[in-house]
Amino acid sequence: MTARPIPKIQTVDSVLVFTARCEARALLVTTGDLDLLDAVDGLQAAAVASGLVREIGQDAVQAIMSNAFRVVRKLEDEPCR
Repeated sequence: MTARPIPKIQTVDSVLVFTARCEARALLVTTGDLDLLDAVDGLQAAAVASGLVREIGQDAVQAIMSNAFRVVRKLEDEPCR
């Protein structure tokens, strides 16, 4: 009997996913569809629940959130052309 090969399981980069979530929530805050505190609290809770805080540390999680919101704020401040 021949053993079947084990299928490869693709994993998702948890930091990349969290970064995308941060950027999406930052955009929702700028459009007024989400309150800043609700956005940040939700992201923090997700980072803890998913194990990301344990994986990369709280400081790194906060840096990702901060960067996402900083980029959006910077875009808001740029004059329209």
